[in-house]
Amino acid sequence: MQNIAANLKMLRKSYGVSQAEVSNALGIKPASYRNWENARAIPSISMLCELAKMFKVSINTICGIEMNTEGSYTVSSPNDYNKSIYGESKITDLDAYEKQLIMQIRRLTNDDKRKVGECIKDLLKDSEE
Repeated sequence: MQNIAANLKMLRKSYGVSQAEVSNALGIKPASYRNWENARAIPSISMLCELAKMFKVSINTICGIEMNTEGSYTVSSPNDYNKSIYGESKITDLDAYEKQLIMQIRRLTNDDKRKVGECIKDLLKDSEE
């Protein structure tokens, strides 16, 4: 249980988001998420799946099962991920509202993500005209 708590906290901080932002993106009460990070409760399997999708890691990583050769846990850096897609943009450059939107978009199906992308393109196109 301690591994899950420590890993959730580490992952959340690596993304630069608050406990409230994560709980809001998951659609749960902030106290529930706080309890997970404080090792007072354990997320359900379905919530572990959502957390793994959100933080782009495996459930094994959240549970502390995967170790690298040095004996520490391997977590891909969200900033490296962002650089590969957006150049020098970092998730830490986003304001709280933008981070919240991204966390919510990650929970959508691929089809719904495409719809959101099309809406954004249309809005940008309209604002340029």
